[in-house]
Amino acid sequence: MVLLLNRRITLSDVALKAGVSRATASAVLSGKAGKGIRVSEDRMKDVIAAANSLGYVPNTAAQHLKKGDDNHIIALFTYENIFPSDYGSEYYHFFLGIQQEAEREDYDVLILNNWARDKSRSSRIRLASGAIMIGVNRDDSDIRALIRQDFPLVFVGRRDIGESLPIHFVTFAYKEAVTEIIELVSAKANGSISYVSSCFSSAEPSADKSYYLHESAEKRGIEVVDIVVSDSLSDDDIRTVLSSSVVIFDRLFIADLFKSAFMARGIVPGRDIFGAILEDDWMNTHSEWTRWENRRSELGALSVRYLVSLLSGKEMIPEEIKIPIIESQSTLGV
Repeated sequence: MVLLLNRRITLSDVALKAGVSRATASAVLSGKAGKGIRVSEDRMKDVIAAANSLGYVPNTAAQHLKKGDDNHIIALFTYENIFPSDYGSEYYHFFLGIQQEAEREDYDVLILNNWARDKSRSSRIRLASGAIMIGVNRDDSDIRALIRQDFPLVFVGRRDIGESLPIHFVTFAYKEAVTEIIELVSAKANGSISYVSSCFSSAEPSADKSYYLHESAEKRGIEVVDIVVSDSLSDDDIRTVLSSSVVIFDRLFIADLFKSAFMARGIVPGRDIFGAILEDDWMNTHSEWTRWENRRSELGALSVRYLVSLLSGKEMIPEEIKIPIIESQSTLGV
C-alpha cells in the first residue's frame, strides 16, 4: 500500500516551464552546460528560475541507476532508544525480516540509531542506496529533507509527515483484523465495549486501529467507551474497565497496566471479563488474550522488497500483510 499525496516534479516539467528542451534543462541542472553542450546565459537563468519555482529536486535513485553505482547497501534507520537486533526489543522481528530479505536481495544492512540527536548520524544515511525507517519516534524535519532530495525511503508502518510529500510505507491489514475481533466480542458486548489506549501511543498505526474499531462497532450498533490512560491508572480507569463486559486494549503494555488490578480482584479473562488486545504477542506472555499472529518478519521483508523496487526504478504496489487472529480464552471463555 502506497500513499502518493502529490506528483513529483520532473525534469520535463522544468524544461516545459523554461521553454527549453529536456536535454538543455538536464545540462544546466547537472552542471554540464558549456561542457559539450552550449547554453546561453539567459537560457541558464530561465532553467534555474523554473526549477526553483517548481521546487524541483533531482531523482537521486534514478541517477544511481543510470550511473550503475548502486552500492547495494540498505540503511536501517531508527530514532528509538534501542538496538533493533536485541531479541528483547519489540522491533527485533521487523529487523530479522529486513536482514534476511536484504541478504536474499544481495544488499548489506547499515544500522543507524539517532537517539542522541547527533545530526551527523542522520547524514550517514547517504552511505546507503536507500533506507528503511522503523519505530514511532522520528524527526519529521529530517525525514522531509530526505524526501525532498528524493532519497529512497520506506517506512515500516503508515506514516504521515505532512506538506503533501510522497510517502512510501508498508503496513498490516488492520481493518480486516480489527473487524474480525469486533465480530468475536459483539455477542458479549451488551451494546458497549471499553477501548483502552495510551496517551503515549499516538502514532499512525494506533490511530488506524482506533478508527477501524469505532467504524466496525458503529456498524453493529455497539457504543465504544474510550479510555485514555497514562503510565499510572486512576481509580476511574479501573472502575470503568472492571464494569465493562468487554474491554479491548490497543497494546500489550496497556493490558499489563490492568493486570495487578485484575489479579487483586480475582478477575479472569474469559470468565469475568471478555475482550482482546490489538497487537501480536511478541513477548509470548499474553496467551490468555485473543490477539493476532506475529507477522513482523513478513512486514520487514516486504519493506526491503518495496525499497529495492524503488531503487530499480520499477515501483511495486505492496499489499498489506494479513494478520490472522489467534482466538484465546478472553473471547472463547473459560
